Amino acid sequence: MKITAGCIGCVLMAFGLPATLTAQQPAWKPERNVEIIVGTAPGAAPDKTARLIQRLWQSQRIYEGPLSVVNKPGGGNLIAWSYLNQHAGNGHYQMIGNLNVLISRAVGRSPYAYGDFAWIAMLFDEYFALSVRADSPLSTGRDLVARLQKDPTSVVIGVSTSIGGANHLSAALALQRAGIDSRRVRFVAFKGSADSVTALLGGHVDAVSTAASAVVQMVRGGQMRVISTSSPQRLAGVLADVPTWTEQGIKGTMTNFRAVIAPRGTDAAALRFWEVRYAQLAAQDEWKKDLEANLWVWNYLDSAKTLAAVVDYAAEVEALTESLGLRKAP
Repeated sequence: MKITAGCIGCVLMAFGLPATLTAQQPAWKPERNVEIIVGTAPGAAPDKTARLIQRLWQSQRIYEGPLSVVNKPGGGNLIAWSYLNQHAGNGHYQMIGNLNVLISRAVGRSPYAYGDFAWIAMLFDEYFALSVRADSPLSTGRDLVARLQKDPTSVVIGVSTSIGGANHLSAALALQRAGIDSRRVRFVAFKGSADSVTALLGGHVDAVSTAASAVVQMVRGGQMRVISTSSPQRLAGVLADVPTWTEQGIKGTMTNFRAVIAPRGTDAAALRFWEVRYAQLAAQDEWKKDLEANLWVWNYLDSAKTLAAVVDYAAEVEALTESLGLRKAP
């Protein structure tokens, strides 16, 4: 049976102890250096997120204690997840989490399910862009779909960092919803989005699926065009004129959410301490401006709402990976 705070008070009174004892417990607060763990090398989007949090927490006096960003790249975040959970129950550790937590579990690359972590808050959504060279005959996502409907092998699409990764699943979802057998489409995996973009510009692939922010510079420079995005509404800035998959009649909405996770077993008081600070961060104008500059979409959710959203995302990811023949038992 789940015991609530109110029930604890009842139990104390039943044993002749004053219920006010529960209110006398000291609130949790950090006692030493806090680590924000990142599963990528410096410069990647999760790393940029962590360092933005660090800078704004300190400049806005949201959290002024010792705080460091710790990079643990490798294994598609597996090294970082393992490091995080080596500190089970310790509120001094947290990590930038995203859709890969769910994808890696679904495709059998990770032993960790979403329930193996404590979810502190949802920060924002990052959406995907499907892009082509500026001189490509493909003008819209619908043009791509029409070509693939005639021959699913006629277009080569670059993704990173793996088949079954978020960039691949975003494109595969849209094409599948358009009635194309995504398993027959020629996807090619590269080590990173920069490599897939280089391959596109060199004519080695016909299109690339990346985070929208990864192609802004090339679009602005006139070397590339985005033909569709996975966002529910159009993105801002240089991509403001790009129609979404939904606008093109295809249910291809998909987010690579950015959240914050803590080790399994982290005390509720520690989670609440950090949840309050992320809520304060989310209200900062400077935070919102930085999100907009990166084409990230503000979507703050508290701990309970974050977990509910993640449960839904996990079901969708498992269904998609299974339909693509990618789902395996970890």
